[in-house]
Amino acid sequence: MPRYKHPRKTWQYSADFKVKAVELSHQEGIEVQQVAAGLDIQPFMLSRWRKEYREGRIRPDGRKRVDVMKEKKALPAEELKELDRLKRDNARLKKENDLPKKVATVSGGSTSERFGFIQAHGRELGVRYLCRWLGVSRSGYYAWCKRGESQQSRANRYLLKEVRRIHRATRGVYGSPRVHQALRREGISVGRKRVERLMREASLIGRAGRIYRRIPGIERFYERHRNIRLNQPAPTGLNQQWVADLTYIRVGNEWRYLAAVLDAYSRKVIGWSLGSRKTADLTLRALRHALRVRKPKPGLIFHTDRGVEYGAYLIQNELGRHGIRPSMNRPNHCTDNAHMESFFHSLKAEVIHGVSFKSEQELRVVLSGYINQFYNQKRLHSSIGYMAPAEYERMAA
Repeated sequence: MPRYKHPRKTWQYSADFKVKAVELSHQEGIEVQQVAAGLDIQPFMLSRWRKEYREGRIRPDGRKRVDVMKEKKALPAEELKELDRLKRDNARLKKENDLPKKVATVSGGSTSERFGFIQAHGRELGVRYLCRWLGVSRSGYYAWCKRGESQQSRANRYLLKEVRRIHRATRGVYGSPRVHQALRREGISVGRKRVERLMREASLIGRAGRIYRRIPGIERFYERHRNIRLNQPAPTGLNQQWVADLTYIRVGNEWRYLAAVLDAYSRKVIGWSLGSRKTADLTLRALRHALRVRKPKPGLIFHTDRGVEYGAYLIQNELGRHGIRPSMNRPNHCTDNAHMESFFHSLKAEVIHGVSFKSEQELRVVLSGYINQFYNQKRLHSSIGYMAPAEYERMAA
C-alpha cells in the first residue's frame, strides 16, 4: 500500500477536558449519551475515558485525581440549561420525525377521522401539537369528544357486523365484490366502495392464491385435434360446451390427482374424480360421471388441454360413442381452457393452500363439501351475474 506523507490529523483532547466530561457523566440523572451529544464526542470515547479515569490513567493537569464516587461537584447552571435544551430538542425532533408517518393515514380524511386520531394519540404527542398539525381547532376537538355516536357510525357498525357474518359463512373466501353482491341479495342497499372500505379497515380479505406460471416442455401433441371451440360463440344453454382438465394436490408426501368436467354455460362442475395416478382412466371416470348426470345429446363440444390423458384412445372412443366432438387447446395457449383454470385457481386458493391433508379420504371429504355443497350450490360467480351455478341453471330451465 502507498505510504501517506501527510496523514489526516485527529483531535487531541486535553486531560482537563476529559476529566470534566467524566465528572459531568457521573452527575445524578445524567446519561453518557446526553453528555456526549452536548460535547459533540462519541459515547464510546466517553465510556473509555470513564474507565481510564477509574484506573488513574487520566488526571487533571497539575492536580491529583478526584474520586468521583465520593466527591461530586455540582454542574454549572449554564451547562445544566444546555443539557436540558439538548434533551428537549432531541425529544421534539423525534416527535416531528415520527409524526408525518402517523398523520399521513388521516391527513386527507374527514374532520371526524382527524379528531379520532387526536383522541388516540393525544396523550402521547399532545393535543395542541396534533391540532396544529392536522389543521383543526382544540375547541372543536373537545366539543367532538362530548358528542354521542353519529348515525353514520352506527350504520357502519351494523353493516360491518353483516359483512363479518357473510365473510365467516363463506369460510373467508369472499372478497369485497362478492360480499357486496351477497348483501344486495339480502336486501341491504350499500355501495361497493363502502363495503371495500369497511373490509379494509377491519382487515377482512378474501382468499386468493399467488399467480405463477409453469412452462412445461411440450414433447408432442396431437395435431389431429383442433380447437373447434375457439371460433364458436359463447354457449346459450346447457350441454353445449363442456371443458375438462386435471390438477394435482399434495397429501402427506405424495400427490393426488383431481380430474374435473365443467359446463361452460353455468360454470357448474358436473363430474370429478380423484386418484393416485395421472392416467386416462382417471379422466375417463370424471367424464363418465358427467355423462351419467347430464345425458347430453350428440354434437356437444368437449374441450381439454393437449395432455396424453385426454388424447388417449380410451377417452376418444368414449367421446365417439356418444357423438361428442373433441376439442383441444392450441399449442402454447393454455388460456384456451380458461374456465377450468379459473375453477382450479379458486379451489386451491379457497380450500387447498395452507391446509395439510393426512389421507386421501380426508381430501375427498373436503373436495366433496366444497364442490357439491359450496361451489355448485352457493358460491356467487361474477361471470354469471353473481349467481350460484345451480341457481343459474334453474333460471335457464
